Amino acid sequence: MHLVVACPHCKRALGVREGQKTATCPRCGRELRADRARAYHRTDDPAELARLVGEANARLEKGFARYDRDVREAEARRPGTPVPAGLEPIAARVSLARGRKGQLDEALGSLCAREGGSFSSSELEAVLVSVGWDPVAVATTLDALLHDGQLVEVRPDRYKRA
Repeated sequence: MHLVVACPHCKRALGVREGQKTATCPRCGRELRADRARAYHRTDDPAELARLVGEANARLEKGFARYDRDVREAEARRPGTPVPAGLEPIAARVSLARGRKGQLDEALGSLCAREGGSFSSSELEAVLVSVGWDPVAVATTLDALLHDGQLVEVRPDRYKRA
């Protein structure tokens, strides 16, 4: 388990192991008592820890109100990506997966588990774009999976796991 704490001297967030007594701040170099610091977040996933530390630093540097406003503005600029009918349950499961690899694995597993066992590139794109993937990244990932032999094209624009 890891915690996100802030340095009491320079207010920089950092990740520490739960139960760790001391830590050195990467910004100011001072040693802080990690066991006495307030934990802002708690997680088991190292990738999520990095995201949470970055989010905490953004909040601490900009202030909570400005950070929240920036997040709302960024979300408003993102085009709406409705999921086609029938793919909503898959998109919901994919949105709960951690990290890009987890999202991709969940999307491929769920799409292949449907009747017929295959999916189209547009179905994969719709599901992954709905959770924040760039369409170009989806196409690149699909090409890489085909090249690596993890997916096979059973007929034009229909894919399944190898």
